[in-house]
Amino acid sequence: MPFFYHPDIKSQHYHFQFLSKGIFNVYQHIYDNKENLAYKDTFNYLPLTYYTFGSTQLISKPLLGNGFHSWINDWGETANNHPNIIFYLFTLKLPYLALDIGLAFLLLKISKNKKIFYFWLFNPISIYLIYILGNFDILPVFLTVLSFYFLKKNKLPLSYLSIGFAIALKLYPIIFLPFIFFYKPKDFIKNLKYFTIAFLPTLITILPFLRNDIFLTSFMGSGLTQKILEYKIGVVPLFPFLYLLILTNYFFSKSKHKFEIAISQVFLFFIGLVNFHPQWILWFFPFIVLNLFNFKNKFILLLFFLLTFVYIFLFNDNYLFWGHLTPISPYFASLTSPYQILKLKLSLNPGLIQNKIHQILLLLAIFTSLTYVKKK
Repeated sequence: MPFFYHPDIKSQHYHFQFLSKGIFNVYQHIYDNKENLAYKDTFNYLPLTYYTFGSTQLISKPLLGNGFHSWINDWGETANNHPNIIFYLFTLKLPYLALDIGLAFLLLKISKNKKIFYFWLFNPISIYLIYILGNFDILPVFLTVLSFYFLKKNKLPLSYLSIGFAIALKLYPIIFLPFIFFYKPKDFIKNLKYFTIAFLPTLITILPFLRNDIFLTSFMGSGLTQKILEYKIGVVPLFPFLYLLILTNYFFSKSKHKFEIAISQVFLFFIGLVNFHPQWILWFFPFIVLNLFNFKNKFILLLFFLLTFVYIFLFNDNYLFWGHLTPISPYFASLTSPYQILKLKLSLNPGLIQNKIHQILLLLAIFTSLTYVKKK
C-alpha cells in the first residue's frame, strides 16, 4: 500500500478535496477556475463518487496532517518529492484494504470454498489492481459482488439496490444488469417490479446536475462507450454483438454457475476487443475467481493474463512500470520504460505489438468460449 504509486490516486484526491471547501458542484468549479488550478484535468466521474470519497478524505484529514494539502496541490517539478508520500498512500488506501477483505468474505459466502477466499487475498492480480494502481474501482466492484450475493439469496430488492449504488459510482456495472435480470427467466414479472431500483441512486444523485452542460461534457469525457464501440465488422460493433450472444446463451442456460461463466466470457471478449485501462480488469476479476475451477484449461487463462499485463506495460506511461516505485525514490519515474526501450532503442512500434497481443487475446477468448460450448 505505501510503496507503490500511480498519479491517478493523487489526481482523484486533488478533486475530492474541493468537498471539504464546501464546493458541491465540482464540475462547474473546475470549469470556472481551470486557469488557476494546479491540476487542470476535468472530473469525469459521477457525483456520488465525488461525495463518497470527498467525505472519506474529510474524515481522514486529521490523520493525514497539514502536509497532505500541499502534496495533492503540487503538480510541478517537486510533485514526487514529498517526504510523507508513503504515509499518505498508506492512509488513502486503507478503505481499499477494508473493501478487499470484505470482498474476500463475500466470495467465500458465495462459493463456500476457502481456496477462493485465500486466492482472492493473495493473488498478484488483485494486489496489483487494488494496491499498486490504487484506483477506487474496488468500491463499485464490492457492491457488484454484493448484488450477486443477494441475487443468489433471492433478495431481489437488495440485489438491485446494491448494483444501483455501484452504477451511481461508476457507470460500468450496467454491463452486469441484464445478467441479474435474467438470472431466473421465470421470475420476469418479479424482476420487472424491482428493476427500476437499480437506477434510483444514479437518478437521485445526478438530478441536480442534469441541466448543467459542464457536468454532461465532463462525464462524457470518460470514453468507455466509445471504446466499446471501437472495433467493428462493417458497421456492426463487435463487442456489443458478442455481448448479446453471450446474454442469449445465458438466458437459456441451466448451468448452476451460469452467471460466473457468462461474466467470464464477457471479460475475455472485453479484454480481447476493447482498448482497456488496467483498472477495468478489476470489474470482472471476482467472477473470474469464482469461475476459476470451471476453466477447463487453466494454462490458457494464465497465458491470457500474462499477455494482458505485457499489453499494460507497453503503454506510454512511466507510472505503469518503474514509476510505480516513486514513493521509494522519485528517480524511478524518470527511468526508461518498456515503451521507450522498444521505440527509441530497438526501433520497434509498441502500438503495433499491442495490436498483435490484442489479436492473440481475442483468439484465446474465442477458444475458451468454445470450450464452454463443447462442454455443454
